[in-house]
Amino acid sequence: MNITKFRLLLKYAVSLILLGFLLRHMDMHVLIERSADLDLWLFGPATALIVLQILFLNMRWHSFLNVGRHNIPFKISSLINISGYLANILFIASIGGIIAKSGLAIRHGLSLTQAVFATFLDRFMTLAALIVLSALGLPFLIHTMDNRLIIMLALTVSGVIGAVAFALLLLRSGLFKDYILSNRKRSRLIAILRNYTENYDLMLKTGLLSIVAQLCFILCVYVLSLGVEGATQNGHTMEFLALIPVLALISSLPISFGGWGVREGAFIYGLALIGFPMESAFLLSVQVGLVTLIAPFLVGLPYLVRSDLRAFLLGKKRLSA
Repeated sequence: MNITKFRLLLKYAVSLILLGFLLRHMDMHVLIERSADLDLWLFGPATALIVLQILFLNMRWHSFLNVGRHNIPFKISSLINISGYLANILFIASIGGIIAKSGLAIRHGLSLTQAVFATFLDRFMTLAALIVLSALGLPFLIHTMDNRLIIMLALTVSGVIGAVAFALLLLRSGLFKDYILSNRKRSRLIAILRNYTENYDLMLKTGLLSIVAQLCFILCVYVLSLGVEGATQNGHTMEFLALIPVLALISSLPISFGGWGVREGAFIYGLALIGFPMESAFLLSVQVGLVTLIAPFLVGLPYLVRSDLRAFLLGKKRLSA
């Protein structure tokens, strides 16, 4: 068994164990009753919000791909981004979204170094947006969360922001100039890093796109919560909204299959702080997982049926604009 299959099986096992553990501690009668009372009409607007989120993320990815002399059309960059979503779902045993996006970007003219850097920067901007929104939401959680948790979260957020700022200042200081220039690959990587990070218009634009995209996700979760019995905010709407980016950060840990199990555990524990019953939080989390699974297919469906996209995904050709 190769390491890729082992990791996949491990993620399946983690998801199943976590879901089994959570279900074991729930009142199944209550869970079934609340499942029957779900307002499924809210799936429509919730899915539309995730589709809108993907659109903003497509715009961010398009901006990253076109740094330098590249002129990749928005349609092509969007298809590459959507292909990353589809690769995560369809080809998870052999290829992940990061590898897919990097490979497809290389096929459209980017160097290996720039393609990999742009892909990781794209992922980092999502995490950065969630960290910023988590920091902005901290004041609303002071009276909800345990003081030790608040301090730990505040220190974590501050530490990440400080580490990134320190690394950028260190690179700009020139202290490691001789070390960097002594190796061609390091020189190339630093040059690409500066092309991106010193382009302040680009960083501001993509930063705003990242935050707006995550606000769409937060609003999606809020909309779905309106259709779950027992999941009323009980006057804690701002606390609920402030918790979502924190829960999203926890759910993004790559230790389970598609976040299943980790997301449910995070929702159950986090939303219990503002009075959500375990069964309601679990159902809300499952709905969030389903919506975020369905939306990329809806966005990519018109392209997925195209023979040239299927050939593109299989590595046989480039896409035409």
